[in-house]
Amino acid sequence: MSSIYEKILGNSYKNLHPKLQHRYRLTEEKDFIGKGIMDEISGGSFLVRPVFTLGTKYRIFFAERGNQIPFEIVNKVTLDEKGKQIVHWDRTFRFKEKSRYFDAIMFLNERGDELFDYFGKPALLGSTLSITVDQNGSMQISSKKQWLNLFGKKIPLPKFLHGVANISESYDEGEQCYRIIVEVKNSLVGRLFYYQGKFTEVERRSE
Repeated sequence: MSSIYEKILGNSYKNLHPKLQHRYRLTEEKDFIGKGIMDEISGGSFLVRPVFTLGTKYRIFFAERGNQIPFEIVNKVTLDEKGKQIVHWDRTFRFKEKSRYFDAIMFLNERGDELFDYFGKPALLGSTLSITVDQNGSMQISSKKQWLNLFGKKIPLPKFLHGVANISESYDEGEQCYRIIVEVKNSLVGRLFYYQGKFTEVERRSE
């Protein structure tokens, strides 16, 4: 079974760095667990910090910021009642006094030509994503349409309320690790959230 990332990228998938091809070949039979360090977590003025604080309840935002923050990511795949692949993104940031979470799920639309990203538990915020492979074999992800998911309905967000996300994930041959940069901006208040760091796959023994 192909992963949703192989399906959405098509022939471009083979242009990813081999380690990223391995990382994103996520299926029911293959998950991914990584651990590393976020060199920097920053962003979000005092105007939006209350929103981030509220988001901790839904495992979507958090107000803490810092440097050299231990980080874990777990990607696994489940199937819904129609057999559609759901990729889980469970991220944990371990600050000195507490752990914070940033959880999401991704899946393809019914036509299989658009990727959806739902944030939080329960999923309150949704977005469509654009995914490309750059000339260095890195994966580039950016958000497009966004909406709130309330009472079973999708409520479109006007563009001035969008948190425009840009993500770059690459593989560092020199240090033998994955590198990630995430930036979320809003047209009115500027940078909302930023983190950049590195991680490696957790090797697990076969049962």
